Amino acid sequence: MSPSQKDWVLLALRNGPLDRIHLMKVLFLLWIRANRKIPGYFVFEPYLYGPFSLDVYSALADVQREGLVVQPPHPIQDWVPYYLTGKGERAAEEAAQSVDGHLLVLLGTITAEIAPLNFYDLLRRVYREAPEFAARSLMREIVEA
Repeated sequence: MSPSQKDWVLLALRNGPLDRIHLMKVLFLLWIRANRKIPGYFVFEPYLYGPFSLDVYSALADVQREGLVVQPPHPIQDWVPYYLTGKGERAAEEAAQSVDGHLLVLLGTITAEIAPLNFYDLLRRVYREAPEFAARSLMREIVEA
């Protein structure tokens, strides 16, 4: 059985807390670096801040509703990281059993690269690897300057 979209969200957060924007870009870069060949994965399209998939946010909302992740309260929720709960950690470990080991290592590497980047450096990295996804970006000229 291949992992669900919710599983991929949990697996990304298994490597450490991420806010919504970093999570989106981590999952996108996994798809890019896996040659866009992950069965049942997210479909990304160019959008206002680069690659976007509404399904990432839906899966994130689902795992939050199920008590698998939490987000501390903050006035600007988009920038606050999500953390796995104990239940989420167990679900992520279970999901890891159904994922190719190479993809798990790649996901860990990408998360380690992306997590510490500020917003502008994050977009620069993503746009450098997948320039076609910067086509509709409001930030393209700013981060490429």
